[in-house]
Formats: sequence, C-alpha cells, structure tokens
Amino acid sequence: MKRLAQNKNFKLGITIFSIVAACILFFFFIFKIDEVLIALKWIMKLLSPFIVGFAFAYLLSPIVQFFQDNLFLKMFKDKKDQKKIKSARFLSILFTFLLVLAVIIILFSRIIPELLTSLEILIRNAPMYLEQIRDYFLHLLKNHEELEIIVLNNLDAINNYLLTTINNNFLPKIEEWVVIFSNGIFEIFKALYNIVVGLIISIYFLYDSEEFKGQIKKTLYAFLPIKNANGVIDFARRADKIFGGFLMSMLLISSLLGVITFVFLSIFNFPYKVLIAVLIGVTNVIPYFGPFIGGIPSALIILLQAPSKFWLIVVYLIGIQQVEGYYLAPKVSGIKTGIKSFWVLFAILTFGSAFGLPGMILGVPVFALIYSYAKAKLNKTLEDKNLPTDNLVYAKIDRINLEDKNVFKKKSN
Repeated sequence: MKRLAQNKNFKLGITIFSIVAACILFFFFIFKIDEVLIALKWIMKLLSPFIVGFAFAYLLSPIVQFFQDNLFLKMFKDKKDQKKIKSARFLSILFTFLLVLAVIIILFSRIIPELLTSLEILIRNAPMYLEQIRDYFLHLLKNHEELEIIVLNNLDAINNYLLTTINNNFLPKIEEWVVIFSNGIFEIFKALYNIVVGLIISIYFLYDSEEFKGQIKKTLYAFLPIKNANGVIDFARRADKIFGGFLMSMLLISSLLGVITFVFLSIFNFPYKVLIAVLIGVTNVIPYFGPFIGGIPSALIILLQAPSKFWLIVVYLIGIQQVEGYYLAPKVSGIKTGIKSFWVLFAILTFGSAFGLPGMILGVPVFALIYSYAKAKLNKTLEDKNLPTDNLVYAKIDRINLEDKNVFKKKSN
C-alpha cells in the first residue's frame, strides 16, 4: 500500500510539473513571440540543406524505387541478398541522378535560353504588336463605323496606359531592381549552395532510406506506448501516400500538358512555342485554376504576335482546360488523395485564399490528410456504437431508435 501511495504521489507530482512547465512555455511563446520566431528562423536556416536534401530524396524516391524494382534488381538472381539489394539501390540512385543531370543540362542549354530570348523579343516588340492588333481590329470592323470608333478609343486608351505604366513604373525601377539583384547575389549563391549540398545529402537519404525508417520506428516504439506508436506510423504512411501520390500525379499531368501544347503549337507554327508550353505546363501544377493562370497570358502573347491565330489558341486552351479541369485533375487528384472533386475545389479555394500560391498547390493533399484522419475517427466512433458508416445509409435515414438502435428510413413520397 505504501509503495502504491508513493507511486500515485509520484505520478501526481509529474502531472503537476508537466502542467506548470506547459504553462511557462505557453506564456513564453505568447509574450516572447518575436524571440521564438527568430529562434525558429535560425533553426530553419541551420537545417535548410537537410530540408532541401529530404525534399529531393522524397521527390526522387519513386523514380529510384522504379529503377531498382524493374531494372537493376532483376539483374541479380538472388534478390533477397542484402549486398545485391544495396548494389541495385546504388545503381538506381546513380541512374536517377544522371537522368536529373541530363534534364538540368537540357534546361540550361536549350529551354531557358530560348525562354529568355522569347521574353526579350516580346518586350522589345510590344509597341509593334499593339499596332498590329489595332490594324487587325480595324480590318474586322471596317464596315462598322460606330464599333470602329469605340474599339479605336479603347485601344488608344490601353496603349497609352501601357506606355505610361512602362515609362513611369517599370523603367524608373530598373535601377532599383539592379541594386536589389546585386545585393541578392549572396542570397542566390547561398541558395545554390543549399541545393548542391541538399542533392548530396539526398543521396545518403536515398541509399540508407530503409535504415533511417528503421531508426525512426525504433525510437517511436521505445518512447511511446505501442498503440500511440502504431498511430503515428499509420498517420505518416497515410501522409506519404497522399502527398507522394498527389505531387507525382500533378507533375506528370503538367509535364504531359506541356509536351502536348508544344506539339500542337509546332504543328500550327505558332510563335513562342517553348515559352507558352512551359507557361502552360508550370501553371497546371495548380488544379482547376492553372489552365486559366497560364492560358490568359498565353492567349495575349499570341494576340500580340499573331492575331490571326488568336482564336485557334483560344479554342485549344478551352479544350485542354476542359480535359484537365473536369477529367484529369478531379480523377487523378481524387484517386490519389481519396477525396471527391467538390472537396478538391474547396481545398484549392480555401487554402489559396489563406496562403496564396503555395496554398493552391499543397492545399489539396493537406486537406485530404485532415479529411482522411477525421473520417477514420468518425467511422471508429460509429463502429463503437454499432452504427453503419456508409454515407448513403444516413441519407435515407429518418431516425435511429435510442433503445435498440434500429434504423428507421425515410418514407418515400
């Protein structure tokens, strides 16, 4: 009895100490928020190469695993030999990084220079393009004098506004931007350093990924109750499935749409093929709204350079937006994240409003993770009460009897 009483007093003391410590930490966090944020920024800065390395490893892991399972592991007869598995893993990582290096070389040798050249030509020839648009509309409206006057007035107003904006806002700030860029060179080199070091660190993450996973699980089971450790591991596994599946699927869709756009523009001999294809591909990372974000400036570029092909690009962009918005994105996002199209749209709008562009991109997997956790808890609660978990069952329910839990369905009219 004495030992039991001592044990209870010890637990009570630990509880009181924990409450007091939590209150002190909460007070410090609220009233010393600036110092806390500075400390967090310092920690993030210190760990930034490792964060970048983990991000690279996470994104490249599916590619490495694909090459390991479907190519290099098949080269060995004994697929369970750890040394041969390690060899296949090393070859898969090497092949993946060679592939990434090839993509980077193509980007910097072909695509990026052509993008910069296209942007330079577009800016330099903007006044001429505006004049071409003016002549194009005059030709269309040559038999409609009233409309011609309205359009001319509006075009002149737009032209004057653009020239005023360039002269008053853009050109005076070029010198300021040059100073900012000069001051930011150090930050650029620091970012490049983090990327290079991050790539090196990602190799270690990828090569010893199984060992890292084992260490994390071992630590969880050592310091947490088994039930809680299982819960953390299940949650991490669910998060990996949702985030990994969503990011890979959206990158695949964006790359596919970029290639299709480039082929379409090449067939019909459009100007600025690379610029528009990259613009369409990159903005399509954002579900639903990506085609509009990339499509509107793309159409304007064609209107400036080749007004006769304006309606053709508009029809193409509308068509590809319909395919991406109503088929590819809902199907892929819904399947990979496990949520309906309505919730995909809800996540994009709410997270986009709160966090801007990052929220629009990552809002869907974050919401899907919250949704799946809440759904699992809700279903578990219903199962504990011996109640059905299917939504359609509740749509037809009038009420549930309190005593015997019999379901009374709605009467059909």
